[in-house]
Amino acid sequence: MGTQRHTVLTAVGDDRPGLVDAVTRYILERGGNVEDSRMVNLHGQFAMMMLIAGPDEVVGRLEADLGAFARDSLLHAELRAADMGPRRTLAAAMPYRLTTWAMDHPGLVQSVAHLLGERGVNIESVQTELRAAPYTGAPLFEMELIISLTADTPVAELREALGHLCDEMNIDWRLAAL
Repeated sequence: MGTQRHTVLTAVGDDRPGLVDAVTRYILERGGNVEDSRMVNLHGQFAMMMLIAGPDEVVGRLEADLGAFARDSLLHAELRAADMGPRRTLAAAMPYRLTTWAMDHPGLVQSVAHLLGERGVNIESVQTELRAAPYTGAPLFEMELIISLTADTPVAELREALGHLCDEMNIDWRLAAL
């Protein structure tokens, strides 16, 4: 047995029953182990991202068989080596949840992401959804971000900056420690 390695499998395709079974069978049959994953159906397109662990031989088999698997499963699939060294964090971080909702218009995600990036805030995950607003049926855009704030992040200043941005863009928001 070789050295333990990690690789990330991403796969996207038309949603259908049995898709997760097919992907996880492909991994298991080659000796891989799914350690972490995210999967979602986005209006009929199923996207998945999985962290797979296994010895060198396992990763080699996954890489060798990927083209045939993608062709047979009708998925766009890629493998990428994952660096599992120590996390590159400068300091311990505290997780926060930032929730926003607004009438849908272009630039909502980018504006919030830009503000956070300028302040050195790391975005750990983002989930967005477009739904009909109560009563009016107008398109309402909801976004939930899990972010990490280091101990030296001035939370009051971040709240003030978020307040200004959200007022300008007509976004309602809430920031809370997890």
